[in-house]
Amino acid sequence: MEKKKFLIYLTGIFLLALFLRIAFISTLDNTVDVWDDWWDELGWKLASGQGYWVNNPYFPDGPAYFSWRAPVFPIFLALVYKIFGHSYLAAKICLAIVSSFTCLLIYFISKLFMSEKHSIFAALLYAIYPASIFWTGYLAPETLTAFLLLLFVYIVFISFDRKIGFSLFAGIIFGVAVLCRSAILVLFPLVPVAYFLLLDKNVLKKSIVFLLGLMVIVPWVVRNWIIHNAFVLISTEGGVVFYIANNEFSLSQASGFYHAENIEEFKGLSEVETDKKFYSMALDFIRKHPFTYIRLVADRCIRFWRFFPHTISGPGENYNIKHQLIGLFSETPLIIFGFCGMLLTARRWRYFFIFYGIVIVYSGVLILIRTAIRYRFPLMGILLIFSVYFITELLKRKRFSDER
Repeated sequence: MEKKKFLIYLTGIFLLALFLRIAFISTLDNTVDVWDDWWDELGWKLASGQGYWVNNPYFPDGPAYFSWRAPVFPIFLALVYKIFGHSYLAAKICLAIVSSFTCLLIYFISKLFMSEKHSIFAALLYAIYPASIFWTGYLAPETLTAFLLLLFVYIVFISFDRKIGFSLFAGIIFGVAVLCRSAILVLFPLVPVAYFLLLDKNVLKKSIVFLLGLMVIVPWVVRNWIIHNAFVLISTEGGVVFYIANNEFSLSQASGFYHAENIEEFKGLSEVETDKKFYSMALDFIRKHPFTYIRLVADRCIRFWRFFPHTISGPGENYNIKHQLIGLFSETPLIIFGFCGMLLTARRWRYFFIFYGIVIVYSGVLILIRTAIRYRFPLMGILLIFSVYFITELLKRKRFSDER
C-alpha cells in the first residue's frame, strides 16, 4: 500500500474513533463523576498540591491512607486537571484520545503477522468496538490500562529481533502499566520465557535489561517505605479486594463479593496492617473451605468470560437491557473468534507465546482473586486481533476450496 494512502487510512480511523468517543461522552452528564472510586479525588489532590492521600475508608476519624490506589491513573488525571482545571469533560476527552491511539496500536500489532489490509480492518473494528467507546466516558483506569498493555505487547514483540534497547523500553512501559493496574505484575515472567522460546541469542542480556526498565516502579516503592516504614509494592487495597470475594458469604451475592468483616477488629491498625489482616483472613478462609473456594473460582470464571454484563452493577447506574444486548452482539464474536484464532496459530506457539500467556495468566490470576466483567477489557484488544486473524484465515481457506 502506498505510504500516502496508508497514512490517510490510519488518520481516518483515528479521527473516526475520536469522533465516536466524544459523541458518546457528549450524551453523559459531565458535571459529575459517577464512578466515585477515589481516582478523581487523588488526581485533583495531586493537581492542586494537596498530596496523594484519601480519608480513612474504614473509620472517618482514623488516619489518612497514603497508598490506597495505584498511582498512574491519578497522575494522568492530575496532568489533565493541571492544564484544564478540574474538568471531568476534559479528562474524558483525553481518555478518548488515548483510546483512539489504541486503535493505531491494534494496527501495528496486527501488522506483525497479518496483511496491511487486514491490520487496517482490525484497527477499524477497535474504533467502533462498543466497550472501548463506553469506558472513555468514565474516570476509571480501564482505557489507560488497555493502551499500556497493548503498547507493552508491541514493544516486547518487536524487541525479539532488535537491539537490546527495545527490551529496556518494554520494561519501562511494563512498569508504568503495573503502576496503573497492579495485577499486570503477574505477567513479568512471560518476557524472559518468550525470549528463551524464540532462541534469542541475547536472552539473558535482554531479560536483565527488561528488569532494569521495570525499576521505574522503585521510586513509588521507596516513597511507600518512607511513609509506612514497611514494604508496599503498589497499593493497600489488595487485601480487602481479595477478602470480600473470598469469604463464606461471597457466593450468596449476585455480585460475587460481600463485606463480611467485623470492622471493629481493625480499629487501631495501620494502613499496612489492615491490608495484611484482610489477606490473612481470606487465605484462612480458603484453607478451611477449599471446596467453597473452588466454587467461587468457577463462578468467577463464568463471570469473567460472560458475554454481557449483569444488571446489578455499572458506573453510576446499573447496566440495562440495552447494555446487555450491545454486549451480547459485540463481545460474543470477539471472544469466540478470538480463541479460535489462537487455536489456528497453535503450530507457531513459540512465536505467539506472549499473546497466549497474557490472556491466560492475566485472566487466570484475576479469576483466582476477584473479578468483574470490566477486568477483562484490557485483554479484548488481543482477542479482537485474533478474531480478525481467524476470519481472514477462514476466507482464505474458502477461496482456496472454491478455486479447486
